[in-house]
Amino acid sequence: MADKKEFHFFVLPEYEEEEKYLCDMAKKGYLFEKVTLPGVYHFKKSEPTNMIYRIDFNPQKKENRESYLQMFKDYGWEYIQDLNEFSYFCKLDDGTDDDIFNDNVSRIEMLERINSRKAMPLLVLFLCCIIPQGKRMIIGGNFSDPVSIAFYILWIVVMVMYVVIITRCAVGFNRLRKKYDIK
Repeated sequence: MADKKEFHFFVLPEYEEEEKYLCDMAKKGYLFEKVTLPGVYHFKKSEPTNMIYRIDFNPQKKENRESYLQMFKDYGWEYIQDLNEFSYFCKLDDGTDDDIFNDNVSRIEMLERINSRKAMPLLVLFLCCIIPQGKRMIIGGNFSDPVSIAFYILWIVVMVMYVVIITRCAVGFNRLRKKYDIK
């Protein structure tokens, strides 16, 4: 049986899509083992399985980590790994409505944690570093020097990547807030 690696890029608020992807892979006979940056998913070949995967973002201090993991274990979830402060859990699908969240308030709280700890620093980096650098390059750029042209092209690529990522994050956060809207 051959193990498998696949590259997928999910932005911060696309954790539900990532969970579905992992569940679909298990149904195809590939159990999730780990993910490494920049989005390489490692799977172990197995029999097709109805597995549920959940991802939680709850940065824990080391002294609270054991109780956090024990809580999930008590509810039948198997801990897989942490990556970038996201925790991955799984369990066999027994037909019950299994979720790691009790209510939409918990989901909204997780979105706020992701937004404040991950998305906002990304936006600040973009506004304080990427944009000012572009302004300097345009005003003082030497467009006859091949090295300068290469850096200009690299800056454009980075700028486009940031715009795409920030847009996907904004759209995703907005979609999830509407989905979990507390009335």
